[in-house]
Amino acid sequence: MAAGRVLPFAISLFFVFLVVGFFSVVCSAKDDHPNKCAPSSCGIIPNISYPFRLNNDPDNCGDQRYNLSCENNRTVLYFYSGKYYVQAINYDNYTIRVVDANLREGDCSSMPRYSLAVYNFRSPYPYNFCQRTKKRIGKFDVLDCIELSKPVIFMSCETQVNSPLYVDTSPCTNLMSSLSGHVFVKIGHLNASDMRDLCRIDLTVATSWPGANDTNITYVDIHKELVYGFELSWLQGKSRDYSWRSTCYIDSDTGKAACGSNSMLHEADR
Repeated sequence: MAAGRVLPFAISLFFVFLVVGFFSVVCSAKDDHPNKCAPSSCGIIPNISYPFRLNNDPDNCGDQRYNLSCENNRTVLYFYSGKYYVQAINYDNYTIRVVDANLREGDCSSMPRYSLAVYNFRSPYPYNFCQRTKKRIGKFDVLDCIELSKPVIFMSCETQVNSPLYVDTSPCTNLMSSLSGHVFVKIGHLNASDMRDLCRIDLTVATSWPGANDTNITYVDIHKELVYGFELSWLQGKSRDYSWRSTCYIDSDTGKAACGSNSMLHEADR
């Protein structure tokens, strides 16, 4: 090769290696980001790690959408103007369990302060009441949404109601200080046919207590369910680590989280 051509070739080759090296560093930094910071801890939550972070962690730690705070040695999640104590974070199934901060164990007169329903959780909100799960139906991979929590509905009625669907809260008389009339609780979704005359919905909350039993249950039992808290999925936030065209889900065959192109998946509820 002529001497006059060697220098331009060498310079071009140098820039190729420089660009490739730059992108290699960028990709590596992105992949290492979740492990860049040591886990934090607060109270009963010992391993607060990516995507979660405490609000006093360095800015490069975790994802700002999953910000938590540590108050009086309790891990706190604020969302929809509500305050919730974090009871557990499961990094295997991408769930977080929280409880309304106004509830007190063993005191059935304490009731949730913040109303929360399924319609509050709309994409692109980082939490969801249901967990996307992929299963195979025929030739297609179908996404289903498995409900993690069930609603608990507080209603006040002008007259007494005799219905197996309505649980009387009267043993916990202090409830009457915040709700007027006869106060009842309905567990599960409320159909129009379930609504009684002269009754109104005051509050909708949730529970994920695995030992729940909807038959022969008292309000004291329901209060224990509420104190247990409810689960939310944070799996959909994982999609952001890939692209807006991807959807993340739990594979029903492996039990592990995966992400795939929206064009290759079919929504079960479409």
